[in-house]
Amino acid sequence: MNIGAIVQARLSSSRLPAKVLLPLAGKPVLWHVLNRLKHSKRLHTIVLATSTLPEDKKLKEVADEFGIPTFFGSLDDVLSRYYHASRQYKIDPVIRITADCPMIDPEIVDEVIEHFLEQPYDYYSLYGNFPDGLDTEIIKFDALRTAFEEAKLPSEREHIGEFFKSNRDRFRTGVFEKFSDKSNYRWTLDEPEDNEFLKKVFGELYTEGEVFSYRDVFELLEKRPELLEINSHIIRNEGYQKSLQEDKKFLTEIEKEMTGPSLYKKAVKIIPGGTQLYSKRPELFLPELWPTYYSKAKGVEVVDLDGNRYIDMCIFAVGACVLGYADEDVDRAVKQAIDNGSTSTLNCPEEVELAQLLCHLHPWADMVRFSRSGGEAVAIAIRIARAHSGKDKIAFCGYHGWCDWYLAANLGDSNALDGQLMPGLPPSGVPRSLKDTALPFAYGDFDGLEKIVKKHGDELAAIIMEPARDLPDKGFLEYVRKTASSTGTLLIFDEITSGFRINTGGIHLTLDVNPDIAVFAKAMGNGYPIAAVIGTKEAMQAAQSTFISSTNWSERTGFAAAIATIKKFEQENVAEHLMKVGQRIQSGWHNAAEKNGLNIKVSGIFPLSHFSFEYDNSLAISTFFTQEMLKKGFLGWVQFKASYAHKDSHVNSYLIAVDEVFRLIKDALDANRVEKLLESSPAQKGFYRLVKN
Repeated sequence: MNIGAIVQARLSSSRLPAKVLLPLAGKPVLWHVLNRLKHSKRLHTIVLATSTLPEDKKLKEVADEFGIPTFFGSLDDVLSRYYHASRQYKIDPVIRITADCPMIDPEIVDEVIEHFLEQPYDYYSLYGNFPDGLDTEIIKFDALRTAFEEAKLPSEREHIGEFFKSNRDRFRTGVFEKFSDKSNYRWTLDEPEDNEFLKKVFGELYTEGEVFSYRDVFELLEKRPELLEINSHIIRNEGYQKSLQEDKKFLTEIEKEMTGPSLYKKAVKIIPGGTQLYSKRPELFLPELWPTYYSKAKGVEVVDLDGNRYIDMCIFAVGACVLGYADEDVDRAVKQAIDNGSTSTLNCPEEVELAQLLCHLHPWADMVRFSRSGGEAVAIAIRIARAHSGKDKIAFCGYHGWCDWYLAANLGDSNALDGQLMPGLPPSGVPRSLKDTALPFAYGDFDGLEKIVKKHGDELAAIIMEPARDLPDKGFLEYVRKTASSTGTLLIFDEITSGFRINTGGIHLTLDVNPDIAVFAKAMGNGYPIAAVIGTKEAMQAAQSTFISSTNWSERTGFAAAIATIKKFEQENVAEHLMKVGQRIQSGWHNAAEKNGLNIKVSGIFPLSHFSFEYDNSLAISTFFTQEMLKKGFLGWVQFKASYAHKDSHVNSYLIAVDEVFRLIKDALDANRVEKLLESSPAQKGFYRLVKN
């Protein structure tokens, strides 16, 4: 144990500049502070902690006279100065002393230390009835480190004890009490009147080579009470009150930054692309005005950082929360999983339960592997297919994520994009050696797939596609299945978007076509990270011949969420509800457009509905639609993803708003004023899926 006092000092005081070097009984004020601490019997170390400002180097001369080391640190961040000084000199516990207390009493310091050591305190200080000027605080180094890492407010960075006082539930704190209230006594140095008072006290009591005590001062003030009048009018802790004002300014600035658009401006500077998910970028919806960030989501309601409440009739977490936000049954299962330990050296039994459940729902499947997200799950499926076949090329239809195998389709004969397969998905960083390994075909394009098979059939490891995003072309899935079987190629259905929408499990179950492998994510966990690759035993066993492994794939909460989601999906017949809601939305769009004379195109399966404005300036129109829907309290866009939490009342109020906004759009189109009515720049066009020409 190295009990040490760190004395904070600087010359840049605003109220009384260079106060700690003012003469007092022939010596600088700081000299008296250090001299008195030298008389402590319990201190092992004393360190002077000042700032790196050039003028503060003068303070070192005073410390050198006593052989006391000087630490130079942050001017304003006193907490940082204390932390780094105590760390450098290995001080624990740390006694905080301020250099503007020339009557600091070594006897009081020692008593405080003794009381601190008697109990397992993290933070210990004088009770508020002590004279202002005997200030002594003790902090364990571990607690000081926590404050250094977590404290944010200016008051907490300048006045070290504030963090502990504001977090008493986290720390063991105590106060030292000694005598009746003397809080009206002012023995510190902040104002000229304080200097006058101290000069008179030292003139009466100071003797070179000796240290007078607090008792001597009490006795003097009893004899000469008029001395108290010199500085009694000064408000105690005026500096602290000033820092509280700084807190208010700080919090106000934080509040400004924490509005959605303002925070996003900050995000784009420190997060490449601004968001983790392309589909959540505000530029796609309403640039400059989209709320962007949420503070709370429950059911179908989303609350932004400003407290504005919206009904989500939009992408609904990109289709992940099929039961609604913060579903109580799913969250309860996840919380129980957390309480029981989300991970350990051993495996959680829920992964076996979920695997059995998925195989039960899909009788053609025998085995399952898990991951946490859709993109990586598809990459696993592709790896398995290549390991199974020993071949490299993949024929694909639709969108399948961000991985190299897929973006390789955008590799042309030069470094630029070739063919603009999917604008917005550049292949930068994808090895050019993967060129011609990902071969696209359009949904329903029999001839397109046939050409790929004829040219690359001997090299195909898999055919991967989304089984349905709209009504499938008659016989196409059957044709793909037959083609895959006849060429010895694995057929993979990407059910990340379509699964758990119109039925419990993969949508392919309703189409009477089974793949060799199917991939699920999104809705399966109602917003919690979980993904599954299911398949026949013959196909899935190939996973053993390659390395597919990741620590967090064994984490418990995703499995618990998926099991609870699937069970509720079955018990509540969620699919029927999603279909009903989506059908009402699509009909409502049609009716509102017809009523208001707008040309729109509606597409998608009912739970994944989409519409587009059939005009040359469609982006500006859709931006205006989002803008006006936002004003009416809806997160509204050209997509709608249904959830079980969407009730008739939400649909009714939404469609009323759609009708009103469609009327505004028609008026704006007739007056050629759509762009002029935009309060932000037009939305950007994102990537689009490959469709049949």
